[in-house]
Amino acid sequence: MLLQKRSGPFIITLFGDPTPVRVGRADLSVMCQKADDNSPVLDARVLLRLRRPSNGGDIVEFTLPAKHENASNKLLYAAALNLPSPGNWRVIVDIERNGVLASLMAPLTVLEKQPTIITYWPFFVIVPLIALLFAINRRLKRGRGIRHPRARP
Repeated sequence: MLLQKRSGPFIITLFGDPTPVRVGRADLSVMCQKADDNSPVLDARVLLRLRRPSNGGDIVEFTLPAKHENASNKLLYAAALNLPSPGNWRVIVDIERNGVLASLMAPLTVLEKQPTIITYWPFFVIVPLIALLFAINRRLKRGRGIRHPRARP
Protein backbone atom coordinates (compact mmCIF):
# COMPACT_ATOMS: atom_id res chain seq x y z
CA MET A 1 0.00 0.00 0.00
CA LEU A 2 1.46 3.32 -1.06
CA LEU A 3 -1.13 5.64 0.39
CA GLN A 4 -4.56 5.84 2.01
CA LYS A 5 -6.40 9.12 2.56
CA ARG A 6 -9.86 10.56 2.71
CA SER A 7 -10.83 12.92 -0.09
CA GLY A 8 -14.36 14.29 -0.16
CA PRO A 9 -16.89 11.49 0.34
CA PHE A 10 -14.32 8.79 -0.49
CA ILE A 11 -11.47 6.92 1.14
CA ILE A 12 -8.84 6.39 -1.56
CA THR A 13 -6.18 3.71 -1.25
CA LEU A 14 -3.31 3.49 -3.74
CA PHE A 15 -1.37 0.27 -4.26
CA GLY A 16 1.74 -0.29 -6.37
CA ASP A 17 3.36 -3.39 -7.78
CA PRO A 18 6.29 -3.91 -7.52
CA THR A 19 6.82 -2.42 -4.09
CA PRO A 20 8.87 -0.29 -4.02
CA VAL A 21 7.98 1.02 -7.47
CA ARG A 22 10.87 0.74 -9.91
CA VAL A 23 11.73 1.88 -13.43
CA GLY A 24 9.99 -0.28 -16.01
CA ARG A 25 6.57 -1.88 -15.85
CA ALA A 26 4.50 -0.88 -12.85
CA ASP A 27 0.91 -1.61 -11.91
CA LEU A 28 -0.94 1.02 -9.92
CA SER A 29 -4.26 0.09 -8.35
CA VAL A 30 -6.82 2.23 -6.60
CA MET A 31 -9.48 1.14 -4.12
CA CYS A 32 -12.28 3.62 -3.66
CA GLN A 33 -14.59 3.34 -0.65
CA LYS A 34 -17.44 5.42 0.72
CA ALA A 35 -16.14 7.33 3.72
CA ASP A 36 -19.31 6.90 5.77
CA ASP A 37 -19.55 3.08 5.74
CA ASN A 38 -16.32 1.87 4.05
CA SER A 39 -18.29 0.05 1.35
CA PRO A 40 -16.51 -0.23 -2.03
CA VAL A 41 -17.42 2.12 -4.86
CA LEU A 42 -17.64 0.08 -8.06
CA ASP A 43 -19.15 2.56 -10.50
CA ALA A 44 -16.70 5.45 -10.43
CA ARG A 45 -14.41 6.78 -13.13
CA VAL A 46 -10.79 6.78 -11.98
CA LEU A 47 -7.99 8.65 -13.68
CA LEU A 48 -4.31 8.41 -12.73
CA ARG A 49 -1.92 11.22 -13.55
CA LEU A 50 1.81 10.83 -12.96
CA ARG A 51 4.16 13.72 -13.34
CA ARG A 52 7.91 14.10 -12.96
CA PRO A 53 9.80 17.30 -13.64
CA SER A 54 13.25 16.52 -15.01
CA ASN A 55 16.45 18.46 -14.42
CA GLY A 56 16.47 19.98 -17.90
CA GLY A 57 13.06 21.55 -17.41
CA ASP A 58 11.28 18.89 -19.43
CA ILE A 59 8.24 17.40 -17.80
CA VAL A 60 7.42 13.72 -18.11
CA GLU A 61 3.70 13.14 -17.66
CA PHE A 62 1.32 10.21 -17.99
CA THR A 63 -2.46 10.28 -17.84
CA LEU A 64 -4.28 6.99 -17.95
CA PRO A 65 -7.63 5.57 -16.86
CA ALA A 66 -7.74 2.91 -14.18
CA LYS A 67 -10.34 0.20 -14.81
CA HIS A 68 -11.71 -2.93 -13.18
CA GLU A 69 -10.84 -4.96 -16.28
CA ASN A 70 -7.11 -4.37 -15.64
CA ALA A 71 -7.25 -5.62 -12.04
CA SER A 72 -7.23 -9.20 -10.82
CA ASN A 73 -9.20 -8.06 -7.75
CA LYS A 74 -12.40 -6.56 -9.14
CA LEU A 75 -12.77 -4.23 -6.14
CA LEU A 76 -9.78 -2.32 -7.49
CA TYR A 77 -9.29 0.02 -10.42
CA ALA A 78 -5.93 -0.73 -12.04
CA ALA A 79 -3.65 0.65 -14.72
CA ALA A 80 -0.30 -0.59 -16.04
CA LEU A 81 2.39 1.76 -17.23
CA ASN A 82 6.05 1.79 -18.13
CA LEU A 83 7.99 4.27 -16.00
CA PRO A 84 10.97 5.59 -17.99
CA SER A 85 13.12 7.13 -15.27
CA PRO A 86 13.79 7.04 -11.53
CA GLY A 87 13.17 9.95 -9.22
CA ASN A 88 10.48 11.75 -7.32
CA TRP A 89 7.20 11.60 -9.16
CA ARG A 90 3.83 13.00 -8.19
CA VAL A 91 0.73 10.85 -8.60
CA ILE A 92 -2.72 12.41 -8.75
CA VAL A 93 -5.79 10.20 -8.43
CA ASP A 94 -9.02 11.73 -9.77
CA ILE A 95 -12.31 10.03 -8.98
CA GLU A 96 -15.70 10.99 -10.38
CA ARG A 97 -18.97 9.36 -9.38
CA ASN A 98 -22.47 10.75 -9.99
CA GLY A 99 -21.09 14.24 -10.51
CA VAL A 100 -19.07 14.16 -7.28
CA LEU A 101 -15.34 14.75 -7.83
CA ALA A 102 -12.51 13.82 -5.48
CA SER A 103 -8.80 14.18 -6.03
CA LEU A 104 -5.75 13.02 -4.17
CA MET A 105 -2.14 13.99 -4.76
CA ALA A 106 0.82 12.11 -3.31
CA PRO A 107 4.57 11.76 -3.87
CA LEU A 108 5.79 8.57 -5.50
CA THR A 109 9.45 7.58 -5.34
CA VAL A 110 10.53 5.49 -8.33
CA LEU A 111 13.75 3.55 -7.82
CA GLU A 112 16.31 2.35 -10.37
CA LYS A 113 15.59 -0.88 -12.18
CA GLN A 114 16.68 -3.90 -10.16
CA PRO A 115 19.64 -5.82 -11.65
CA THR A 116 18.59 -9.02 -13.41
CA ILE A 117 20.83 -11.23 -11.26
CA ILE A 118 19.02 -10.09 -8.11
CA THR A 119 15.65 -10.76 -9.66
CA TYR A 120 16.47 -14.30 -10.81
CA TRP A 121 19.04 -15.46 -8.21
CA PRO A 122 16.87 -18.36 -6.93
CA PHE A 123 16.94 -19.96 -10.39
CA PHE A 124 20.74 -19.75 -10.53
CA VAL A 125 21.16 -21.27 -7.07
CA ILE A 126 18.74 -24.20 -7.24
CA VAL A 127 20.70 -26.42 -9.69
CA PRO A 128 24.05 -26.32 -7.80
CA LEU A 129 22.15 -26.80 -4.53
CA ILE A 130 20.46 -29.96 -5.82
CA ALA A 131 23.82 -31.30 -7.09
CA LEU A 132 25.42 -30.60 -3.70
CA LEU A 133 22.62 -32.37 -1.82
CA PHE A 134 22.92 -35.39 -4.14
CA ALA A 135 26.69 -35.56 -3.56
CA ILE A 136 26.22 -35.40 0.23
CA ASN A 137 23.60 -38.15 0.04
CA ARG A 138 25.92 -40.44 -1.97
CA ARG A 139 28.83 -39.82 0.40
CA LEU A 140 26.72 -40.60 3.47
CA LYS A 141 25.46 -43.84 1.92
CA ARG A 142 29.00 -44.90 1.01
CA GLY A 143 30.27 -44.04 4.51
CA ARG A 144 27.76 -46.31 6.24
CA GLY A 145 29.17 -49.24 4.44
CA ILE A 146 25.88 -50.91 3.70
CA ARG A 147 26.78 -54.37 2.63
CA HIS A 148 24.55 -57.10 1.48
CA PRO A 149 25.62 -60.52 2.73
CA ARG A 150 26.17 -63.12 0.08
CA ALA A 151 24.30 -66.35 0.23
CA ARG A 152 26.45 -69.37 1.04
CA PRO A 153 26.18 -72.35 -1.24
